[in-house]
Amino acid sequence: AVVSTQSTGAPASKPIDLTCVLKVTKGYKKTKAYQDGVFDLSFELILNYVSQLSQSIAFPEASFPVCVWLRKFNKSCNNSKYTSQIKQILEKTEAVSRDITDRRSGVSFSPRDLEEAKKWEDALPESALTKFFNSWLKVHRSVLAANQAAAAENGEDEEDKEEREEEENEESSGLESAEEEAAKTEEEPPKKKKKSVEKKEKKEMKVKKRGDGKETTVKKN
Repeated sequence: AVVSTQSTGAPASKPIDLTCVLKVTKGYKKTKAYQDGVFDLSFELILNYVSQLSQSIAFPEASFPVCVWLRKFNKSCNNSKYTSQIKQILEKTEAVSRDITDRRSGVSFSPRDLEEAKKWEDALPESALTKFFNSWLKVHRSVLAANQAAAAENGEDEEDKEEREEEENEESSGLESAEEEAAKTEEEPPKKKKKSVEKKEKKEMKVKKRGDGKETTVKKN
């Protein structure tokens, strides 16, 4: 799919679902809607990743590079909306990491005992990251669906408006053409009609000779 803003003439004001979008126009990349869409998708993927790992015994080590990158992003980002959401992931990820570290400190098996590690992971309760991801995803998808429905409705309204304008323009141009033709007809004298009348009158005349040799013309009855 390709996202373009040429159909409406103005960029969209709300984020769109970029899940199946392969390419966007250069102009759309500079819009706030595109930036919000990219951030929302990135936020969802990161949150999904850490929530899937939050039930693993190796979560503290696996989440460490993610936390480093998120802190770096927050330092360089000047958008308060983005930084506040990233801060939520950081806080919950660090909290789950501390909880996993405390729980595994009392185990008696080694990292090689995969079966024991699997049993230990299955006994873990649902993490705060998993709960947060499920609730966030539900709200985000509902908001995104509402935005797409509103954008589609606005697009249909714009198309209807353009069609009405085209019909009105065609109707007005047709009326103007008809008025011009009528005005030309009134101004021009009926030359052809006059000539035909003269020919008719000539046909109705005949030549009659008198007894004195002179000719006279009379109308046919």
